[in-house]
Amino acid sequence: MKRLLLPLLAALALPTAVNAEVTNDYILKTNQSKKLFSERKFSEMKNICEELIEISPDNPMGYVCKGVALGLNIENQKKREAIRNFTKAIKINPEYNEAYFFRGLLQFQMRRRRDLGIARRACNDMSKAYFNKYPPALEYVKNNMSFVKYECYQFIRE
Repeated sequence: MKRLLLPLLAALALPTAVNAEVTNDYILKTNQSKKLFSERKFSEMKNICEELIEISPDNPMGYVCKGVALGLNIENQKKREAIRNFTKAIKINPEYNEAYFFRGLLQFQMRRRRDLGIARRACNDMSKAYFNKYPPALEYVKNNMSFVKYECYQFIRE
């Protein structure tokens, strides 16, 4: 179920744009990335996302797009690189809830979460998106309450 949830939530978040200078080419590339996402062509989507970053490196949406493409590509999954892209988006805009949400979601899915301290970061990221009322985060926590409580309980007590 969790494998199906990430693509669904990504589809909800990808259309969101941020305050940035948006050109027709940027809009065209954004629409291409959404189409490739719906067709599950994540390798091609990653290339379009890189073009988005090239067109507007100060727009965090390109980095979130690339992070989603890297995190969902089952054949060549690059979770750590995806997390770096979400982190770049957050550095550009510290209030970009989509980036916190996807970074947290991806960290929850990584192995050896507790050993690497990833669980704490995942809980912090998901909390940031959740308490800022980012709709996919609200939905994720609602649908996975027992999982989130289990993963984050130890950090709540500290």
